[in-house]
Amino acid sequence: MPKFARILILAGIFGVILLAIISSSVKPPEIESKIWNDAMTLGDVENATRHYIVYTDLMCPYCNYYAKTISDNEEEFEKFLSDHKIAYEVRVTDMLYESSDVAFSRPAAEGAYCAARENKFWDYYHLAVDSIFEDYYSKGLGNSKTAPKITNLPTSYWKEIGKEVGLGESFENCFDEEKALSQVTENTYRASAQASGLPYFVFGKYATGGFDSTWGWSETKEMLEAGL
Repeated sequence: MPKFARILILAGIFGVILLAIISSSVKPPEIESKIWNDAMTLGDVENATRHYIVYTDLMCPYCNYYAKTISDNEEEFEKFLSDHKIAYEVRVTDMLYESSDVAFSRPAAEGAYCAARENKFWDYYHLAVDSIFEDYYSKGLGNSKTAPKITNLPTSYWKEIGKEVGLGESFENCFDEEKALSQVTENTYRASAQASGLPYFVFGKYATGGFDSTWGWSETKEMLEAGL
């Protein structure tokens, strides 16, 4: 084979390899394989190019302030997710139970996972956030590190939230028999390896912790934009 022909063949092979490397480097990440729980995720996961994660605990007041800010600006928030092809995932933990002995944290998380099993997580989550705020935080109970602690929160509280969002016997069985407990503890263990403090945000490559009760949509949007 003439030398020139061999050079052309080698150049062609090199070009194919180079193209493959370039293509792989710009390929959107496979977000779907990184999702912990589909039912706790918003956005077009299949076509997402960014993965935003929030680590939370339903008994964390600062997590509650963040969640309410998102809920109060739901339309703009969902547009942001859509415009930037973001898969947004909430990872519920009972980190406060594990780290601070906040007993109510565990059944709250179990309720969330039991609701997720029936694709009712978001209904449960939003109502739980609103209920805790109205029944406790707005009255100065448990809404900061220095506030009086919540002492009268029965486990039936979470079952009532389930009923209000249309969850029935299978939800109650899941809750009463602690069918989601292993999932709660496993995911809390996994979360503790990445989340330092609550709430903890991993928006793309941007990670930060904490949320202030005085913050609103402008501060929240700044964090969301930092992950782009």
